[in-house]
Amino acid sequence: MQTSSVSRSDATMPATNSPKRQSAFSAILNGVIENTEGYTWIIDMDLQYIICNAQLRHIVKQYTGKEIEAGDGVIDHIGLLDGSNKLPWDEIYHSAFNGQPQRFTHHVNIADKPVHFDIAVNPVRETNNIIALYCTAQDITEQKNAEEALRQSEFKFRSLIENSTDVITMANAEGNIFYGSPSSYKIFGYEETDYMGRHVCSFLHPDSLPAMGELMQNLIQYPDKLFTIDLKVFDKQGNERWVQGLASNMLEVPGINALVGNYRDITERKKAEELIKESENLYRGLFYKSPLPKCVCDASTMQFLDVNEAIIKLYGYSRKEFMEMTVYDLVSPEDKPELQFPIPKAEHSRPSILRKHIKKNNETIFVEVWTHAINYKGSNAWLVLVNDITEKIQLQNQLVEEKIRRQQEIAKAAIDAQENERQSLGRELHDNITQVLTTARLYLNCAKDSPAMQESMVKKSIETISSAIEEIRRLSKSMIEAFHKEVGLELSLNDLIENVRLAQPFTISLHVDVPDEQQLDDKLKMTIFRIVQEQLNNTIKHAAASEVQIAIVQKSRLLQVTIADDGKGFDTNLKRKGIGITNIISRTELFNGRVKIESSPGQGCRMQVSFII
Repeated sequence: MQTSSVSRSDATMPATNSPKRQSAFSAILNGVIENTEGYTWIIDMDLQYIICNAQLRHIVKQYTGKEIEAGDGVIDHIGLLDGSNKLPWDEIYHSAFNGQPQRFTHHVNIADKPVHFDIAVNPVRETNNIIALYCTAQDITEQKNAEEALRQSEFKFRSLIENSTDVITMANAEGNIFYGSPSSYKIFGYEETDYMGRHVCSFLHPDSLPAMGELMQNLIQYPDKLFTIDLKVFDKQGNERWVQGLASNMLEVPGINALVGNYRDITERKKAEELIKESENLYRGLFYKSPLPKCVCDASTMQFLDVNEAIIKLYGYSRKEFMEMTVYDLVSPEDKPELQFPIPKAEHSRPSILRKHIKKNNETIFVEVWTHAINYKGSNAWLVLVNDITEKIQLQNQLVEEKIRRQQEIAKAAIDAQENERQSLGRELHDNITQVLTTARLYLNCAKDSPAMQESMVKKSIETISSAIEEIRRLSKSMIEAFHKEVGLELSLNDLIENVRLAQPFTISLHVDVPDEQQLDDKLKMTIFRIVQEQLNNTIKHAAASEVQIAIVQKSRLLQVTIADDGKGFDTNLKRKGIGITNIISRTELFNGRVKIESSPGQGCRMQVSFII
């Protein structure tokens, strides 16, 4: 154990000459020692007890069973309490007899609990000679525990202060700062030298000076009250910050004697409040200035609570009139039985509905209505958005009529196409096949009338008839050539292209990128086949092309058919007399498709047909 640097004053035995006075003195000394707390003993140069108090005698008897008396050798009674941590008493006593008082603390464990002793060994002098040692061992466990508790409390308090996000300041009655917590640096960048001795107003934004002046007056006038205040301040870099503080007058509290302020940085909260305020102003502006008619109505009564300018303009009622009305006043009589708005839940929205409304001038309009549940000034309400679609309904009706008319035109075009095909077939039969067969009949008549030429005429007749048969086969094949769903669109197109290649000098390429052809409607595939066939016929008859490229590509729900050639092209602005492109457009529109043609003289032709599938 370490020896304490603080020691008792050397005890000095008083000089006594008479036996009577010595006896009285011994009695007094014995009485004093007997009533001392802890353990007290006096030993002589031979390390024998001169006096020991009752507690020491009791502990020795408790552990050894022996009674000790004056003249007995000194016992390490502290070691009896805990043998694992004994003191070097011989060295301690030896140093004390050499004139070096000893004082130290020593702890032992008794029943697994720490016990602390304050031990002092002081020389007893007679004149200049040391004749004895006065020894004490005081139990200071409670004091030690109290000191440790105080130390822990101070440590916790210091930790709270040093690590707190709050800034604590202490100022005198004039407002000059004499203490600032470490968080002043963490939050605002101020070191101790920056604020010590400066007035609290030195760090305030000019806007907050009046509020601080009022606070200082209130603190002096009402010392028992706690005040809350928001202040705008500057940090060390000159940035504006907001703090919220609690201030109290503790000038008369011992140990504090200060005006105490506890401040918290609320800059982010202030920014958020400003954003909320701006947002409220923004949405208020969006509500009142929105071109879309809007209103707010009570969830239970459907009474109008607020309306914007657009809805006033749409219906013709003034704001005051709206505030005396309900939603039911706008609805046409036939729609009123269906108008039921349940009490909304938070963030609940209703799908848009179509309604007939009546304006102030009794004009009927068609509107699309959306409703969204909101909290309006603490009550459940509906935010209602109205879109006037009267013109849209009228246009839709016109479109229906236009669609019917267009369907009629398409049907007529289809009939015309069929008639044209029949006329084309008739011309082929009349102008070609009929002429060939007539020639064959002439050869046969010649053979009948001229026996000498019979063999050659019959031979020519056979050749002519064979030519007619081949022409009929070609014509028949072109009429029945179509998409075969058994083999699919791509293979059917390959067959068509192969037949064209045999009779035409230009090259044809086909690219098909359809993820799953089976998902396409057979009628759509037939239409695509006929469009390609029709455009190839147009190319053969008019384009004088050397190359034709065909691509059928599907991307998501978009199916595009592109047919491009490098032929002589044409002016798309001129009216065309042929029916080929008209047939393609008619077939495309049957599936709500679109045809786009890009061409100019000498630049070939590019046709793109698009379908949404």
